Amino acid sequence: MPAPLDLTAEIDTPDGTRYRFGANEPPEFRMRNLSFRTKIGEGFSDASVTLSRRIDKDYPDLNLLNGITISGADGTVVYEGRLEAMPRELGESHSISLTFAGWIANMKGRKFTEVYVDRDLKAWQPPTAKRRATLLGAGYAPVDPSQIDDPTDSQAVIQTGWEGQWSTYVRVSEAWYDAGPGQTISQITYSWKRETTQINPADISWAWQVWVGTNDAAQNESGTNLRAAGPGTNIVFNPSGRYRWASLQVAYSVTPAGADAIPYHIQWSKIAVYGNHGVPLRTGDPSEPQGVTASDVLKNIVRRWCPLLNDAGIQSSDYVIQHLAFRGRTFPYDAALELNKFHLWHLGVWENKTVHFRPYDLMDYDWEIRTDDPGTTFAPQGPSTDTLFNGIAVTYTDLLTGQVNMLTPETNPELGDTDPDNPYNKRGVQQWDELELSAPTLQAQAIQIGRAVLADRNRPRTPGTITVQGYIRDRAGNEQPVWKVRAGDKIAITDFPNDTPRLIVETDYNDDDKSVSIAVDLPFQLLDAYLDRLGNALGARGLA
Repeated sequence: MPAPLDLTAEIDTPDGTRYRFGANEPPEFRMRNLSFRTKIGEGFSDASVTLSRRIDKDYPDLNLLNGITISGADGTVVYEGRLEAMPRELGESHSISLTFAGWIANMKGRKFTEVYVDRDLKAWQPPTAKRRATLLGAGYAPVDPSQIDDPTDSQAVIQTGWEGQWSTYVRVSEAWYDAGPGQTISQITYSWKRETTQINPADISWAWQVWVGTNDAAQNESGTNLRAAGPGTNIVFNPSGRYRWASLQVAYSVTPAGADAIPYHIQWSKIAVYGNHGVPLRTGDPSEPQGVTASDVLKNIVRRWCPLLNDAGIQSSDYVIQHLAFRGRTFPYDAALELNKFHLWHLGVWENKTVHFRPYDLMDYDWEIRTDDPGTTFAPQGPSTDTLFNGIAVTYTDLLTGQVNMLTPETNPELGDTDPDNPYNKRGVQQWDELELSAPTLQAQAIQIGRAVLADRNRPRTPGTITVQGYIRDRAGNEQPVWKVRAGDKIAITDFPNDTPRLIVETDYNDDDKSVSIAVDLPFQLLDAYLDRLGNALGARGLA
């Protein structure tokens, strides 16, 4: 026999006291107008319920942020969240309405900053006024660094140094990096070379090296003096202390010196700064500095800034992100969307406040219906070319050069869909999607994002809305209460010939008539949010 459709709820309070809502409880603990939703990108979304209680009293079970767990008779958890609002109404009778948000709301409790791996050359600036004063007081004449293109490596470099002879003051040129308030640097990797042979490594008056310091004028600890070596590739500097600031410096300790019209430059490339975060560094492109994976970073964020959540549902990802720095204060939820740009995986918070991050398996289904099932309706939109493409053009600002570039299937074949079953390929027609990334990024990352977007656009789908009342069959054909269906599951219409599983993007359960509305295979509703971290922020009472 299928499980009963009745639902019960348990309220938990900070002191550990628990209260039970249900049909067999006293009148003030019986739920009316119960509904809840699940969504891709959120997990348990919002919920609401009405209680028949006097509005002029306070109740120990109705305090903001009290947790709620709604369960079926078989123990299945169908919703978890926290109390966000309690509007009260006096009409024919007293009533208090409760509004809940899923526990993903905890990912917007506080903002954070962290430098996971920073490849942004614009983050390296000339010395501050404080540093200039320090240098002048010590007899050094500071020369600002510059950023130039390096055709030999197709990347921009930071150039420190000067041209021509000098006298009176000792020459020095520095570029400075600020990890930000409360942040420290655990590692810097870089490559370097001399622009000309005029810098003689045998001359002990020369010095060029990486420094770290506690403030914008101090240099507390240095890497190796690179004078007798070079050029150098993928050099790693691990300071023994923890410092907020870093600098790239070249200096000559004798005056007068130099010759007219001669450049004395050291060029620094493939620079990567790593914060003191403890996330494992992974090798992607061996010619580039190490990066991080989305799964490792998401676990780090959950553990450090979302203490009520746990990371047991985060599966390992293998794409190495070469640039990821949250230098401005960012909510963990927005950071999670930023990470999911590279994968478009399932993201949500489910039972036991567990964060899930995993790929979709669209080869099989979890639920099945027939269009002739009693109480079942299906309104498919039918196939459409609106989201069908055989390529994608990605416009982005290159982090290393500052130039706006475009990547297409003509320049990067991996941005094309060569599937012979694609209708556009059958017709020999080029139909490209357009994607413009709002934040500067690296070329490899722009390609990865473009591939993920194209794969999602072209995923076989038949969008529509399904409504099921009472019970629904699981994969084994057993009847289950409809409140078990959730976003991220797959559903098949088994009386459709050769039907493919449909991805459930949202569910809306109404307990009054024991029905669930299921949105399937809609264009990825959170795609724009994943790409731009806009438009999907958590609202004051839950999720937008």
